[in-house]
Amino acid sequence: MRRPRCTPVKKYKVCFHRGDELTLKTRATKGHAWVDEKGLHVTSVAETISIPRRDLRSVEMFRLYGLGRVIRVDHAQGRLFVTVVRFMIGQFALINFLETGVMRDKLADLLEQPS
Repeated sequence: MRRPRCTPVKKYKVCFHRGDELTLKTRATKGHAWVDEKGLHVTSVAETISIPRRDLRSVEMFRLYGLGRVIRVDHAQGRLFVTVVRFMIGQFALINFLETGVMRDKLADLLEQPS
């Protein structure tokens, strides 16, 4: 009897901020994020955020001051900004432009699925 293959969930190295606005002076937190059929999950040393699929309201990607892509996730409990990074030293981060787009596409697909 063959066992069904489960596709591994990709974990992204991210920096994120929970709040209503994002500026150059905003302190971001380093962590890891992944998207699965249940929703968006973000973990860091200090906290864990899980946003169920039913609580997602909108997902939008924008360029922050022309420096890199950032995903804005509006959900039932507020707003989360997240971007995929190559590395982060202190508050300096090198953003992974392409992987941020891939993560945004996964979130948009999740949002479009019927509950």
